[in-house]
Order: sequence, then C-alpha cells, then structure tokens
Amino acid sequence: MSKHSVVIALLLALSALLITACKSDVGAQQGEKVSVVTTTYPLTFIAERIGADRIEVNQLVKPGVEAHDFEPAPSDVRAISNSDLFIYNHPAFESWALNAATASGDDGNKSTVAVQTITEEIEHEDHGGQSHDDDTLDAHVWLNPLEAQEQADRILSALIEVDPDGSQVYTRNADALEIELRALDELIAKQLANCELDSVVVSHLAFGHMAEQYGFSQIGLAGLSPEFESGPSQLANVIERINELGIRHILQEPIVSDRLASTVSAETGTELLTLHPLEVRTASEASAGKSYLDIMKSNAAALATAMNCSN
Repeated sequence: MSKHSVVIALLLALSALLITACKSDVGAQQGEKVSVVTTTYPLTFIAERIGADRIEVNQLVKPGVEAHDFEPAPSDVRAISNSDLFIYNHPAFESWALNAATASGDDGNKSTVAVQTITEEIEHEDHGGQSHDDDTLDAHVWLNPLEAQEQADRILSALIEVDPDGSQVYTRNADALEIELRALDELIAKQLANCELDSVVVSHLAFGHMAEQYGFSQIGLAGLSPEFESGPSQLANVIERINELGIRHILQEPIVSDRLASTVSAETGTELLTLHPLEVRTASEASAGKSYLDIMKSNAAALATAMNCSN
C-alpha cells in the first residue's frame, strides 16, 4: 500500500470514529428528559401530569414558601438558563419572571422556551363580587378547574414545541388530565349547588375565579396579596357583615399567618377553616403526596361547610 493510500485509510477510519461518536452523543441527548422549570405548584402538577416520565421538573417556589414574597436567587436564574422550558403564570403574579427569563438567556448555552400560562384577557376583570385596590389581576386561575385546563392547553403546546417526539404521549396524558379537571369541576359544582349562604370570609382575596365559577362572593380580610392587610375601618366592616349575614366560619389559608383571622374569629365567635390558594403546598402536604386534586376537593368541602350547603 502506498503512503498516500495509508493516509486516506487513516482519514476514513478517523471519520468513521467521529461519526460514531456523534451518533452516540445524539442518542444520549435524545434519551435525556426534558428539563422543565416551573414557578408554582399548580404548574408543576399540570406539567408532571402531561409530561410524565419524559420530563424532569424543578419548581422554584418550594413547599411552605409564601409565593407572593418569592424572589429568585442567582441559582434559580441559572436553573432557568439550563432548562428546556420555563413555565410561569403571569408577570402580575411573578413580577420577576420576565427579567429572570431574559437574564437566563444572557448566560445560557441553549435556547429556553418560556411560556406564560395566563392570558391578558383576565386583566382588569373583577372576580368574586369584591373589588380590590392592591392589584389589577387575580392570577389564581387554577382555583377554577376549567381555567386550569386552559393553562394545561398552553403547557401541552409548549412541551410539544420543545419535544416534538413526545407529542403523542403528551397529548394522550393531557386528554386524561382534562377528564380529571372536568370531573373535579362537576364535583365542586354539585357540592356547592344548594347553600344557605352565598358569601364567605377569606384571609385574602385569592378565590375570585373559584367564586365566579361556583356562584359565591368572597369578603377579604386582606387583598390579593396577603401582606396587604385591611385597616381598622375595613375590619369593622367585615365584622359587621359577618354578623349581618350570619357567617359562622372564616376561611384561612395554611401558609401565611392566621393572626388577623384569629382576631376576627375571637371577636365574632366564628370558627377557622382551611381554604387553600394552592400557590404552593405546605411541606407536610408535599411529603404526604397530596395533589392539586386532593387539595381542591378539601377546598370544596371547606366551602360547603362555610356556606352550609346540602347535597
């Protein structure tokens, strides 16, 4: 064999090795799970139900953390940067989300798809029979299962965009989730169909979408953000309405302080019940594996008790 032929043979062998290595790398990438970063628990629940084993989810706002107070750490921005998909609700709820997504793009080595799951259509709407001054948007749409389904539709589209090979799996799982969400809506509607009261006192005005869907009004001890507590005149008005309407329960969310609710409860002789806004789960709920569906059913039971409903 000539020297020239030897060189050609060596080059061909090297090319073959490179092609094999490239195919091996592609196979490894195809076998990897889709990396998904979510902000709050309902988005995690939906993404995991649709994505199943094809995705790996990192929820930024951890169990037991007040979502309204959350600010991302540099490590959170890096997590977004390294993800395939970043899922958030709306800038009115996660004011930092767009900046974090932009910052992650500056440092990232890959393209991250960001999806906002709440449309602008609900902005400036008033849900649940009481106006509010501290925010223009009630982002807690997931408390209405049919609006949670709209979020699921957007998450499904985003997952298919980043992982077209999984489209059949994602669509099948999304269809199954839709059946569950519609069944949940029917269950809650049935539990709240025949009630003595049509108003409830809540620790903060997070339940407008649920109130609108099931025909009750919320009276808030605080506004959309729980840190915005009502002043003395507003609390006096709430106490007056409790006595006037014959309300016997105050619905307190599990993560924030119950100081205000306990004060009003002592003043009015009402009982505290838990009503969960579901932005995040408590640490004990997470460790026990309680899901969105479980907690929403508990919410329905608490509302049925508070409004003295009969089925």
